[in-house]
Amino acid sequence: MASPKADRYHHIEKEEELKNKVARDFFGSYDCTRSIGHVDFSVYPRSSKKLPVELAPYLWAEAKKHLSDIARSITQLILTIGKERLFDKYLPPLYIGAFDAEKIAFVPYADIQEFFYANDFNWKITPSNHRTREFEQVLHKVRHLIDSKALHFSFDKDPEALKAFIREAFQHGREEGAKIKIDRNNFIIIYHRWLEEVKPSIAIDWEAAKKKRHHRWRLLLSRPYLPRRRNPLRQPLCGLAKKPL
Repeated sequence: MASPKADRYHHIEKEEELKNKVARDFFGSYDCTRSIGHVDFSVYPRSSKKLPVELAPYLWAEAKKHLSDIARSITQLILTIGKERLFDKYLPPLYIGAFDAEKIAFVPYADIQEFFYANDFNWKITPSNHRTREFEQVLHKVRHLIDSKALHFSFDKDPEALKAFIREAFQHGREEGAKIKIDRNNFIIIYHRWLEEVKPSIAIDWEAAKKKRHHRWRLLLSRPYLPRRRNPLRQPLCGLAKKPL
């Protein structure tokens, strides 16, 4: 006997309806309402209070209402993220992914982030144009990546396995194991998250530490540590050392 949930999404005609039902059926414990650039679907921790820093997402995904090639969908998502430089504006997700009416796949963001640091890549192309040279270039690498790294689930055949994966992977603090590349563009976002979540857990008197650091700067810049000749950097460095941390 066929399961009453078999082909649960195949009758859906609009992409928005598919996204809403996938969110309800599999991501009900999370916030799937956020709009992140032109990313189709996002999953964030659900929070009852307004936080001073941006929450790290669990998933950014491409959605297709009809049956699709997952590799092409993920390639389109990578090109969307790169074109809009979303990694400069938001904390990146633990996973990127893609789904249609039949299936969903997840790829660790850490395994695709190097795409965004490629030299001489033309990010001005339209991500949905699958005929460009740049699309084919990324697609070739994505297919290999999906074969080795992606986690695939069928909505009809693997609903319980999918739910178990989501419960296990999408937990608060899961980003501790994520290997996100820190650069000059996302440093501020990550630094403020460190201030919010990590700094309070460090057993140290921060006021005393600031005074001690200032004292070390003064020692470093004092005469025994500097050449006898006049050093033009001494004054600016003293000024920097006296600024509040």
